[in-house]
Amino acid sequence: MLSPLHLDIALPQHVTQVTRSRYFHNLWLPVQVSRRDPQPHFPLHNHDFDEVAYILKGHGVSFMEGSFRLLLPGNITYLRASDTHAYPMVDSLHLLNLFFDHERLIKNFPKIGSLIEDFHALQANRSQLFTDYTAYTRLRALADLLDMETYHSDDYSEHAAMAYLVEFFVLVLRQYQRSESYKLKDPDEQVRDKLLKIFEAPQLTEAKGRKDLEALIAIHDLSWRSFERSLSEMAGLTPHGLCICNRFIAFLNSLIRQPNRSLDDASEAAGFSDYRSMSRNCRQFLQMTPKDVRDRIKRFVTTPPQTSPLGNVPSDSQNTRPRSAYLKALDHMPATR
Repeated sequence: MLSPLHLDIALPQHVTQVTRSRYFHNLWLPVQVSRRDPQPHFPLHNHDFDEVAYILKGHGVSFMEGSFRLLLPGNITYLRASDTHAYPMVDSLHLLNLFFDHERLIKNFPKIGSLIEDFHALQANRSQLFTDYTAYTRLRALADLLDMETYHSDDYSEHAAMAYLVEFFVLVLRQYQRSESYKLKDPDEQVRDKLLKIFEAPQLTEAKGRKDLEALIAIHDLSWRSFERSLSEMAGLTPHGLCICNRFIAFLNSLIRQPNRSLDDASEAAGFSDYRSMSRNCRQFLQMTPKDVRDRIKRFVTTPPQTSPLGNVPSDSQNTRPRSAYLKALDHMPATR
């Protein structure tokens, strides 16, 4: 049974602004790590800092750049401060967020700017980025090391944090440049690596039924049984649940592009067998009637949300550490040294 997708979270009347003073526990450093174990629902928002979101386990649906996307393990996304995004559907979604002050980062370490721009250009070209299994495990370890450095407030910790951040970006960029991938020897690791490559395949978002998935996993030389088992282990999804998510994402995105489109046409284009099937699943997954869904989307498109300051949204309580009176006093001061 899929978790519900909350349209009121993805398409609110206001865009929440999240500030650095709330989410940076150490203002000496221009980069911070935020662990979401698991990620809570979070309304449409932007920041006064940049963010790299890296999915470790589970699945969910995000709303960013005006469209819904399925989040799966290995997915890595770079969001600039002005990019609005939300997490309207999460199902045991575990992720790591790297937050960084773009202006301070470029000022203190100019060469890292080219890596960030290359990363942003790669993402714009490919829409969604995924890692292979070797990078998947290494990036998690790098985030752990970077997080340890945020306990300190000295020049050594700043340089160490930058070194880990540089390696983080380089691993992703290099993965999309090399011609051959590293050959894994462990059978279980081979299966996980193949699954991450299936997640990366553009055909996955078009998979609306079992036949589509069977054709895709055959390309990657993976048995249906292994695919089903590893999909449940890493993403907490069944193949049927994956197809349902793809159908609803296609259904919602088609209505965002064409708010006046008939529900029958949108349902057929999204891969539902008929309107009745779509309506039944819509009440279960979105907890709304199809007409209410279309009306909600139409209001959002015709009347864009207004920006508002940080309100009563989930705090980063699991990543909060005791802070000195000095650091608390820095909350409302420019984050410069």
